[in-house]
Amino acid sequence: MQLLIKREPDSSPNSAWDMDWSLRAVLERCRDWTRATRRRHVTVRLLISLLLLLAATIITSGAADAVALAASTSTIDGLSWTGIKDSSGVPLSSYIFATQPSLFNVKGGGVSIILGFLFAIFMVLVIGAIWIALFVADFGWLNWLGKPFIAVADGLTNTLATPLMLVVAVTIGGVFVAVFILRGNPAKAVVQVTAMFFVALSGAAYLANPMADVLSSHGLLAQGRDVGIAVAAGLNGQSNPNPKSIVDGFGTTLADNFGRHPVQVWNLGQVVDDSPSCRAAWTSAVLAGSESQLADGMRLCGNSAARGRIENPTFGQVGTGLVLLIFGTILLVFLAYLSIKIFLAALSSVFHAILAIFGFAAGGFIYGPTQAFLVRNVVGMFADASSMVFLFAFEGGYILVLDSIFRSAPESGIAVMFVGGIVLIAGFVLLRRLDLNLIGGESRISEKIRAILEGRPMPTFVGDTTGHGTLRYALSPGHAIGRSLSLLADINGNPASSWLFRRQNPLMYYSKSLQDMNYLSYQMLLGEVPDRAISGFPGRNIAVARAHDNAALAATEIPEFPGFNARSAAVAVTRVRDLGGSVAEAMSAMSAVSARSPTGGWTSDQIRRAGRAAIQTASGAEDNPAMYAPLAQAAAALDLAGRNGHLTDARGDAYRARAAEEAGLFRRRTRPPSDLQRDYGDEDEGSLVHAVMQNHATYEDFLSAVGSAYVHKVDAHGNVNRVPGSGGRAGAIENFAKADEDTRLYIGNRLALDMELHANNVMANPNDPAVLRAAMQVKSRAMNVDRLLSGTNIGPWTN
Repeated sequence: MQLLIKREPDSSPNSAWDMDWSLRAVLERCRDWTRATRRRHVTVRLLISLLLLLAATIITSGAADAVALAASTSTIDGLSWTGIKDSSGVPLSSYIFATQPSLFNVKGGGVSIILGFLFAIFMVLVIGAIWIALFVADFGWLNWLGKPFIAVADGLTNTLATPLMLVVAVTIGGVFVAVFILRGNPAKAVVQVTAMFFVALSGAAYLANPMADVLSSHGLLAQGRDVGIAVAAGLNGQSNPNPKSIVDGFGTTLADNFGRHPVQVWNLGQVVDDSPSCRAAWTSAVLAGSESQLADGMRLCGNSAARGRIENPTFGQVGTGLVLLIFGTILLVFLAYLSIKIFLAALSSVFHAILAIFGFAAGGFIYGPTQAFLVRNVVGMFADASSMVFLFAFEGGYILVLDSIFRSAPESGIAVMFVGGIVLIAGFVLLRRLDLNLIGGESRISEKIRAILEGRPMPTFVGDTTGHGTLRYALSPGHAIGRSLSLLADINGNPASSWLFRRQNPLMYYSKSLQDMNYLSYQMLLGEVPDRAISGFPGRNIAVARAHDNAALAATEIPEFPGFNARSAAVAVTRVRDLGGSVAEAMSAMSAVSARSPTGGWTSDQIRRAGRAAIQTASGAEDNPAMYAPLAQAAAALDLAGRNGHLTDARGDAYRARAAEEAGLFRRRTRPPSDLQRDYGDEDEGSLVHAVMQNHATYEDFLSAVGSAYVHKVDAHGNVNRVPGSGGRAGAIENFAKADEDTRLYIGNRLALDMELHANNVMANPNDPAVLRAAMQVKSRAMNVDRLLSGTNIGPWTN
């Protein structure tokens, strides 16, 4: 295969300054850099879009209007319904970010636009997070879910809790008691009777109002919330906490810590609430929605630094906004995650309460799985309600402790946001472990009660039992995400998905590109190189291999020796090497052609022997004394054929075919004379041509005959004169120098032609020593001429 070597650029110190720095070249380099990756492409597009928006604003509205527009921020009316207010009674949806750059401060106007955009996103996140936390904490959602669940529970009770159902269930339970007694297990019978009495007594009270213990204002869920809030407040140092007032204060606490104070630090560089006059000025200006009033208020309260931040917005404020935005997102995700956990615990308790109706109405009286079903639902109902204590204690503790951190921090700076972010990151891990432990405890309690009812030993729990089979675990976000990903993985690896999307693993990144690459590889393995693959490295390799195959196939179509034989194998090696391929690539091409041939092609032995003969010929040519390379190759090949002439199998055929091929190459690469009809003196015994073409026993005999030969010289009058040589080596060289170019070329061409003829005779008559001896004599004549004229410029091969 031909190797394409890319030239490395000049790495000298001055090479970097040799680049083309014209405007067109710089633009082309910038375009190439932009298109190098998708991320660069998208980023550059966004930056260009922002610059165009800023330019359009300045052009269409004028510099003054653009600055005024950049400095204006409006309230978030879409979230005013949440009613989230800070400790001063200012709605968070009314907050403003004051920027008033000067009339000609275009940079400040652009920064103001970016700050306004970040401020709007930050406030949406903070308001949404606080509203979700308050909505879950005050149980406003319980009223939405209570009515439909109560209706469902009442419908089930009226349908199932009938005298007939009770009689049937008690009868079946009595049958189990009788069986236990007959089998000599009175203890188990006593346990079953006790369980039936418990179900009958508690079921009567429960079925009268199934959802009262869960959904009422004094039910399990509400009590769990109040206890959890009280625990959190007590841990925070409040000796007589009032859960209702604490929940009502959550909103203002979160609004101040994550809304009011961060916005002040972001906008004004400090918490201006530390000064009563500045606090009042900030509050009144925000309520009025006036940025100019805020700037004047900061001036009147003596805070010139805050006013300077309003009049000169900087990119540093953009960085501060990004920090707040990141931790605002963490706040939203954590509070949403915690709220989902609380909601799922309550929802699981409600579902267990509904499912317990089946147990109290009938299933609890019957020994076995139905009784265990009632146990699981009763335990689940109380355990999920009890989990509200821990979850609300976690939420309340998080809010109150974080509030203490904000209050104790000097000036309530942005550093507190980092602390809050670290607390939230740790909170994710702690909350998940707490929830799994609660679910695991519920599962362990259910199993222990079931073991008592069934009269078997208590189960042994090894390791962390997390209750994977419980309803709450099935509804948890982590489990839902895991199951969703597992489902997507199953869909991705399903054969039906492959047939539907026409590619393997259709949901994987780069699936379409991988499928296209696989299809291209398949096409190229078949020898088809699409246009879009030619420029690629594999495509070029396949194209080169296909060219080698075509060259090898063409070797079988030569009229003199058609088909797959030793002679055509030698030609195939030559033709592939002429294309820049190696002997190994030639053998590979011959194997590929043979595999596709309906007649069988070359045998593996023929291919191997042909390659080996070519390699040995090249190695022998390196040691051959001939200076002309084609002659050295032909001579080396003929020597190999002579040494292996006694072989009649594929080895001998390969060597003889190689000799014939190299002799043919020698003849084809030797330049013929311009006048082929001229008489060069072949039959003239004294001429140079006749002397060269004779067989000489030694090199000295060759020098003597050629050095004494006659050379035809044409004088100025057109007369041909026979000029004899002076004899010896000097005379031989002198005779070749006196001879005209056509004579020398005729000698070289005649020697090459004779060598090809005799090499073909050796190929046709492998067992005839006389034929081989004649071929060696021709080779000796050519070698004598090459030896004589080496180092001169009068050689017969190329001159």
